[in-house]
Amino acid sequence: MKRQLRNQVDIHPASGRGYVHVCPTCGQPMTLHDLRDGDQAYWCHACGRGHRAGDPPQGALREQQAS
Repeated sequence: MKRQLRNQVDIHPASGRGYVHVCPTCGQPMTLHDLRDGDQAYWCHACGRGHRAGDPPQGALREQQAS
């Protein structure tokens, strides 16, 4: 979990439940992978870009649609 060092509003929800990790560039769902350093990251195979699971960029979380 990332600790806030400044008095800024967190743009991400406190829980990932109900959200899908999507690529902020193309909007496609991302796959979760384990990294060599023990962390996890999401990867977009279409764009060839990714981000660490604990530090998603703005636009990487989208509310999951009810089925």
